[in-house]
Amino acid sequence: MTPLLWALAAIVVVALLFVLELRRELKAAYTPTTGERIDVSLRPNLALLIIDMQEDFTTVGGRYGWDEAYLKARIEAIDIMAAKAKKADIPVIAIRHVYRAPLIRLMIRLFGEGRGIPGSRGLGLMRLPVEPDFEVLKARSDSFSSPELEGYLAAKQIGTLLLTGLDGSYCVQATANGALNRGYRVEIVEDALLSRDQADWGRQVAALKGRGAVLI
Repeated sequence: MTPLLWALAAIVVVALLFVLELRRELKAAYTPTTGERIDVSLRPNLALLIIDMQEDFTTVGGRYGWDEAYLKARIEAIDIMAAKAKKADIPVIAIRHVYRAPLIRLMIRLFGEGRGIPGSRGLGLMRLPVEPDFEVLKARSDSFSSPELEGYLAAKQIGTLLLTGLDGSYCVQATANGALNRGYRVEIVEDALLSRDQADWGRQVAALKGRGAVLI
């Protein structure tokens, strides 16, 4: 082979390895986790989870922003849920996402405006009407990928989760499935949830209902 052919072959091999590793990272990032099942009869309490409502992910317009009216309505619904939860002494748990897998970070830096990667100025939560009782930082779609969440839920004897936030087809459904895998009761607050792909979200809802989740 000529040096040029060797170089082209090397480029092809590197590209193939890149794609394979990126696929591995994506699968790990988006696959719901499993864990020890709880006895829900010993967990009488509820918690409100607000998933990924960060500045990076709640902008208006542009390629990655939301429709303003849609976003405003969902934020208002989340605010109402958070205020009601506080009044009822239901813990409010705020979940934040930071992409940490190297190739996913690279792709987001190149094609995703750097949203959600370390160093972004928009990693903080949007302003909530109440102070969260607990915060969780995750690097995978499923909030249960962060062990501190399970620890907090166990300490507070929480067996029912009210899910709000974004995106329905990704982090919300992954967290719901992670919770169902562990035996939690899952209630998804439809008006307080954002999803870019409504058709896909409809399919996710059907699957979650089939596993016992409730849409409220």
